[in-house]
Amino acid sequence: MRRLMLSGLFPCLVWAGGIATDWSGLLKGVESGDQVWLEKVPEFAAKADVKQAAALEDALSIALSKNTSGVLETLNIIDAKTWPHMIGTDIVCGVPAELFTTDAMVEDFYQRTRLALLETDRGATCLWILEATYEEWKADQARQIK
Repeated sequence: MRRLMLSGLFPCLVWAGGIATDWSGLLKGVESGDQVWLEKVPEFAAKADVKQAAALEDALSIALSKNTSGVLETLNIIDAKTWPHMIGTDIVCGVPAELFTTDAMVEDFYQRTRLALLETDRGATCLWILEATYEEWKADQARQIK
């Protein structure tokens, strides 16, 4: 009888477990640049709300210098479709200055990401966006000093 009850509950347990997404684990995995996690991004982009999509794009930005070709490949997928809240290359390739607490951290991110993009022949658009947003950030910093 217990087995019968448990087997009747099993589909409900599986269904309930399928709804919950460990977003913090996903974001950490994506930030690491691990290809397995990067391949999951489109699946999660399809169901992400606004806040989750922004966090996913931030994680891709952080991963850009760690696995440049993997992130660029993921961005090709993201850019090729319409997602509820993901923008893609235009956001991911920019300097995410709001993620960093010091100017030195922003500079470090920029230098690491720039060098990583220069090592690939597929990152020209991303490099252009990185350079443009970095120059914009520098101009904002200069205005704040005055």
